[in-house]
Amino acid sequence: MIAGEVFNPVMLIGIALAGGLGSIIRFAMSRWQGYLPWGILLANITASFFAGWAVIYFTNDNTWIAITVVGLAGGLSTFSSWAAASVQLVASGKLFRPALYTLLTLILSSTAAYFGLLLG
Repeated sequence: MIAGEVFNPVMLIGIALAGGLGSIIRFAMSRWQGYLPWGILLANITASFFAGWAVIYFTNDNTWIAITVVGLAGGLSTFSSWAAASVQLVASGKLFRPALYTLLTLILSSTAAYFGLLLG
């Protein structure tokens, strides 16, 4: 990304709108709880796929890469939601669950990003 694109109003508005949409989707998905915080896990996996796909699909268009990766995927996934859910699992005394959740998040999200790259 070149320096002038940082202040591109179309890019900034697109990031804000896509980020808001991603955040709303994550909020809705986060309600799916169970043995693990399945909704947050799925949101992170989905966002990783979109990010991988966008980097290849929009190779020559930094505006759309930023809107999709920073905006949509950034709003949909979040490190803080993963961390908070992990801490809640630890606090409940279920030590296997946060370890499983962390491994699944890292492995499945990375795999989803890879598949996104392949399909982009």
